[in-house]
Amino acid sequence: MIDTTHTISPEWQNENMLRSYPLTDDAPAASLIPTWLISDLKVTCPAGYRTVYLSCVYLSGTIVSIGVSGCRGDGTIVGLLTKTVTRDELEPFRSYSMERISDDAAGVIAFGEIPADATPFKLNPTHEQSPVVQSAIVQVETPGVTKIIDSAHGTEATGIIDLSGNSEFRTSVDERDQSTIVITLSDTYRDLTTSVCDAIPSFEACGRTPVKTINGVPPDDNGVIRLRFR
Repeated sequence: MIDTTHTISPEWQNENMLRSYPLTDDAPAASLIPTWLISDLKVTCPAGYRTVYLSCVYLSGTIVSIGVSGCRGDGTIVGLLTKTVTRDELEPFRSYSMERISDDAAGVIAFGEIPADATPFKLNPTHEQSPVVQSAIVQVETPGVTKIIDSAHGTEATGIIDLSGNSEFRTSVDERDQSTIVITLSDTYRDLTTSVCDAIPSFEACGRTPVKTINGVPPDDNGVIRLRFR
């Protein structure tokens, strides 16, 4: 049983420790990946991936590392996310933001309690061998901005449009591309807008870049979102 001081849903976590989560139950790699290794996973990525899967699972005496990739409808494989944590510093059942390999992906992972005598191993499964369950995946459309609505009248805005922001949002037009709207988020807003690690919304709890999206587009590491107007 897990230490309930590190999680807000111990019953759910305990149940997951007894099955192949986050892999589908019929995944060929499910029997090769210990059930105690990953207690939670959430991946946000564009629609169009027919499979999101664990593409690298590595455990040594000093580190644990997970890689997540996606297989598009045409069979193209794209690296999405990765996370490496030293075993000395790992906190079981804590949500860690994953590092992005693809700019349009975001994710959070929580590891379980790794036994001190766990046998080291490394796996590089294919998308057919280690598909992630659909409940752990959020797929979003990422279109450009097609229209702007006049919120006061509920109609489509026409003519000259004045972009305005506040202390949390600053809007402008990209000087190099007049068809791109640039939305800059304040540091405070970035700290408070998390995706799936919002139980304790802070960099310490969630990692370096908590993610919120506008039209499916997340901010970069500088807190800037670029929406293309078309």
